Formats: sequence, structure tokens, C-alpha cells
Amino acid sequence: MSDEIVVTESVRQRVKRPLGRLIKGSPAETRQPLAGLVSQGGWTKVISVGDGVTRELIALGITPDVAIVDGNIERKPIEPIVLQGARELVCQNRPGTINKAAYKTVERALEMRGPVIVRVEGEEDLLGLVVMAEAPLGSLMLYGQPGEGVVAVLIDEEANKLGRSLIAASSQPR
Repeated sequence: MSDEIVVTESVRQRVKRPLGRLIKGSPAETRQPLAGLVSQGGWTKVISVGDGVTRELIALGITPDVAIVDGNIERKPIEPIVLQGARELVCQNRPGTINKAAYKTVERALEMRGPVIVRVEGEEDLLGLVVMAEAPLGSLMLYGQPGEGVVAVLIDEEANKLGRSLIAASSQPR
């Protein structure tokens, strides 16, 4: 992997569609289904990608094992998210890219005992692909689908393979 992968237009178009099960609706409408899904338990890890979904989990009294945030919701700055007792990691990741250091930071967070918050200076959106590629099997990744709802991705071998293939398809070093 070069220092930075610039995500191709075809991969960008693919990730605009849900990569898992879409829970449709506004935050108020997705709250109960989200709580039910997470509370099923048995997840290896619960991982949130994005400030909106992380805030929703916290409002439900659920602390994700790993939260990857950039301090914005739909590109508008928000108050920093606080996870009580969380260890914090910081990385940089430019929009439209997956930076090698950010990739390693997410990998490290996934290996740590939670809660861990990864604060991304730049944009966290595409780091969900790293979660898909590297999270332990049996984990649950949650991320917001703008204007549609929340996407739940069960991390299984198929999700690992999809995450890796989308990253590989984007291997256009700058």
C-alpha cells in the first residue's frame, strides 16, 4: 500500500449504496431498530463510523467498542464526541482517500480493548472500508447513509472480502 490511496470514481459510486442492511429513516425513526440490533448481543465488537451514528448510540446508552469520528455531521462541524473511559487515537485522512497511517490507526483501534475513539483530522467516511477489511469476524459496523438512515454491516468473511476488494480497486497512489 502506498502512503495514500485515492479512491476511484467507481468505488465512490459503489459506496454511495449501502454496503449492508439499511435501516431506513430519520435518527428518531432508526433509534429503536438500532437499539434492538445492537442489544441482540454476541457481537465481537460494535464499531461506529461517523459522528451521527456514534451520537445516536451514545443517546441510546450504547458505547461502541470503536468509534471513528471526524467532528462533522454532513460536513458541518459539531461538538466533539466524548466516550467515557475511552482511549483516543488521532490520525489524518484527506477526503476521498485512505491514508496508510489512518489505515494503521484503525487497525490498531480494532485490536485494542474498547472503548476506543479514533479522531480523524480530515474525513472518516472511507475508513469504514478498512473496518470491513480488518475488523474481527462477528463484529457489527454501523455507519450513516446520508438522507436514508443507518447501515448495519455484519463483519463476516464476505464483508472482509468486499472491503479488501474495494480498497484494492482504489489502489491509485498519488
